[in-house]
Amino acid sequence: MRTEAHKSAKTPPDPGISEKMRFENQIEQPQFERHRRSWATLKWFEDTPKTEDAFYLRFQDLPDEDAVFLKSFYNLTDNWELFKMICQFWNVRTSN
Repeated sequence: MRTEAHKSAKTPPDPGISEKMRFENQIEQPQFERHRRSWATLKWFEDTPKTEDAFYLRFQDLPDEDAVFLKSFYNLTDNWELFKMICQFWNVRTSN
């Protein structure tokens, strides 16, 4: 039997639930599930050419829910910090 923790992160949001409440459930998932999701999201950049421009274009397509999750997981406050962290993870130099 599948549990809520095994549902896809891409399920459409419930319009009656705020974004904060939607992600509170994910933030409180067991640590293993949070690590798995973090890795799966970072792996989304795997086949991106290793340039800042290519990563930035791919980053622009990152679903908002994944960006919010990664910022929460890595305790980051904004998208620029997240972008730099992703680039660093994949050994891609950033200009700033």
